[in-house]
Amino acid sequence: MTGKVLVTGAGGFVGRRVVAALQAAGVPVVAAYRRPPAGGRALDVLDPKTLAVAMPGIETVVHTAVGGPRDTRVIVDGTRNTLAAARAAGVKRFVQLSSVAVYGAVHGHVDEDTPIDRPHGAYGAAKVAAEAACHAAADAMAVAIMRPTLIYGPGSAAWTTLYLDRLLDGGWPVLGAAGQGDANLVHVDDLAGFIVHLASAAAPVSGVFNVNGADIPTWDAYLEALRDAVQAPRPHGRLPGRPMLIARKAAKALGAVAERAGTSLAPLDRFVARIPSHDEVARFRTPVRYAIDRMLATGYRPRMSVAQAVADIAAWDRAGRP
Repeated sequence: MTGKVLVTGAGGFVGRRVVAALQAAGVPVVAAYRRPPAGGRALDVLDPKTLAVAMPGIETVVHTAVGGPRDTRVIVDGTRNTLAAARAAGVKRFVQLSSVAVYGAVHGHVDEDTPIDRPHGAYGAAKVAAEAACHAAADAMAVAIMRPTLIYGPGSAAWTTLYLDRLLDGGWPVLGAAGQGDANLVHVDDLAGFIVHLASAAAPVSGVFNVNGADIPTWDAYLEALRDAVQAPRPHGRLPGRPMLIARKAAKALGAVAERAGTSLAPLDRFVARIPSHDEVARFRTPVRYAIDRMLATGYRPRMSVAQAVADIAAWDRAGRP
């Protein structure tokens, strides 16, 4: 019988699914939230005192808390605090949610030995720092670091909802030759399944693991499958050129200034949301595969095909995105 598992960030997209998957597997779970629902367990990973109270009796910690998009304290300081509290309480296993953002802009075959000295942006750099803290704590407990690719499925703001909205708006073009890069998508339920697999293994598992999906379509294939599944309007236009990308970057910067001032510039926000960024345009063309040999060696294999995931996403959309 697997001991009690504490899940930080249980209110987030990944955390919710991890809690549900652990419960479905019969694993006793403590779901911890920054802002708990009625009856939920409050836990602020930036507060060592609340962590110390939460840890007694916990065998495994699954750390999914991530914080706001412009605040990396939860990723870095929150991870350090959670590791320290787990270590002090004698926790046996620690599962850390990292990201392939640690690799930065890469091409071709990417395995866990690929250097992480040039991560993608502040988010990737924060994940690298959090991983370093995990490695430093690995002498006291088994630490497994997950590096998922692009986490999609119903409710994924970045890799599902954003593109659904763009497609349904009618202005999203067919990528065609500009979309022949690899869409390394992992369904949230496959990620949660792997976490449950590690948390409930007979012997604790340590190491770094890329987590990728069952199949890897091109970006053009993924987005056109989504378009067809939700019966979005037929496309017009094309991907933005350099002038439009510069305009988007300026609009995003102005929107950030307005947000800090406590106001909103809705037209700018809509413009930024509809137009792909420079990073996206590059991603759509990039041939890259994140290898999952280490994950497979543990006995876990992702199950959700892109075709099934797209069908589920379309059903979720028709149901009003509950």
